[in-house]
Amino acid sequence: MTHRLLDSLAAVRAALDVGPRVRGGPKGVAILIVLMVVAILSAFSAEYQYKAYIRLHVAANMRDETVAYYHARASMEVARLVIKSQNIATNMLNSIAALVPNIKNQNIELWTFACEFANAFCTGKLTLMGKPFFDFTGMKGVGVEEGGFCKCRASPEDGRINVNKVDTPEDKQALFVELYGELLQGKKEDLAPGEVDRDTAELALNIIDFSDADTTRSDFVNGAVVDAAGGEGALGRGAEPKDAKFDTLEELRLVEGMTPERYCAISDKFTPYATQKLNLNTAPLSTLRRLICDNAEPGTQSACYGFPTAVDMGLFCSDMCRTLRQALMSPGWGNVNQFLTLFDKLPPEWGERPLIKKAELQKRLGTQSRVIRVETVGGSFGTFRGLSAVIDTGSGEFVYWRER
Repeated sequence: MTHRLLDSLAAVRAALDVGPRVRGGPKGVAILIVLMVVAILSAFSAEYQYKAYIRLHVAANMRDETVAYYHARASMEVARLVIKSQNIATNMLNSIAALVPNIKNQNIELWTFACEFANAFCTGKLTLMGKPFFDFTGMKGVGVEEGGFCKCRASPEDGRINVNKVDTPEDKQALFVELYGELLQGKKEDLAPGEVDRDTAELALNIIDFSDADTTRSDFVNGAVVDAAGGEGALGRGAEPKDAKFDTLEELRLVEGMTPERYCAISDKFTPYATQKLNLNTAPLSTLRRLICDNAEPGTQSACYGFPTAVDMGLFCSDMCRTLRQALMSPGWGNVNQFLTLFDKLPPEWGERPLIKKAELQKRLGTQSRVIRVETVGGSFGTFRGLSAVIDTGSGEFVYWRER
């Protein structure tokens, strides 16, 4: 019995010394499976990490974009609140006019302060005429948080010519004169006195026909805008006339004959919004010069020929005056008569002066701003959003809105 046990143990020991005998079949399958699983999990892990990184940054950008938008929107609303208060300010000034007789001549317009208050809201600091008014930096609820900012800029549309003023034959005649004068300034051709550039006149008529309500084509005969015999189909093969008011200035591009070069040359001189008289405090000097020369008494229009003339020198002085007053938070000229009287006081050594039809210019010029364009921009950690709006001072409502 003992011998058998010893033999069995010896046989087991011998088998252990030799090792397992594997006959055929794959070898190392387990480690290959492990390596494949690790590779697949690594790829999934890298993909998950990348997507998590991207989603984190997309969420951060969306957050910054939202914050930037509301910074711009808040600045816009503060400016709008100031502009909307014009009627209240006017009523207050009228109520104290008996005590301060000259107060009405100051032509105080709140839009000039609108962006000052909006920028003060953004920064927590207000500076008027170069002097610090208050500084609430660091105070809770004042200004925007760290990494954000907002800015505001306001300008009146009333310094531009209204291309939608085509309701009566008189309006069409006046608009044609203004359109033709502005469009002709961009051309280099020399015309004889009394000669009309037909291409420019056609473009001016096309603009009028595009925005008026009738379907009759206009023509220019003997210095007057009249209805032509043909229909508006004679305008050409471009865009059909809208026969309704321009909604935006960009619609001028659709008018037959309007080229990109001409549009860029005149886009800052026209507006489609419901302005009244041309505001001489913000109108371009070239527009004011043309109006003065167009309304000079016969026999004195030669004073506008050449450069510089007495008219140019007078406009230069006028621009200096209104610029200085606007820098002091004043709108510029208090009334049209002050502006027109300037040309009666020009020194004789500056050359011949035209005799101006003041009554005509009184009808077309003004110093009040009714429609204000406000542009704001907000930012948050390198992300920016901008807003452009046009506000009617009478109602305080937006008549145009654009986000960018």
